[in-house]
Amino acid sequence: MLAIPERHVAEQEKAEPPPAPEPGPFQDIPRQIWVVFLSAWATLFSMFVIFFTVNASASFVVAIASLFAIMAFGLPSVLAAQGRCEGHRCGKIVQTHTGPLSLTAAGAQIAAVPICAIVGLTAFIAFAS
Repeated sequence: MLAIPERHVAEQEKAEPPPAPEPGPFQDIPRQIWVVFLSAWATLFSMFVIFFTVNASASFVVAIASLFAIMAFGLPSVLAAQGRCEGHRCGKIVQTHTGPLSLTAAGAQIAAVPICAIVGLTAFIAFAS
């Protein structure tokens, strides 16, 4: 059996840097985007509570919708926890299944729905008053 001297093995390990790990799903999206996403939804449901809980039945419906939201937004909360850029360098490009996007475009697409819902609800409340 052929033995490799320890000195030779240590030199090879020093010469070759370990390969950079591939980012996992959603890890190349910075945490700030997920914070904006979840904050916008929290604002929307806060507006529901403030403006639509005027009687018992309306309060019940808002409570059910809020409980549904807690369940539905558990996944983005987990995604936000993953967005730490650990083990790789977060750049200004986000890899998607349809191709790379700039960080700004990815953030706009992620936050567009809850922000538009807030604008729509605000308009509805303003015109209903």
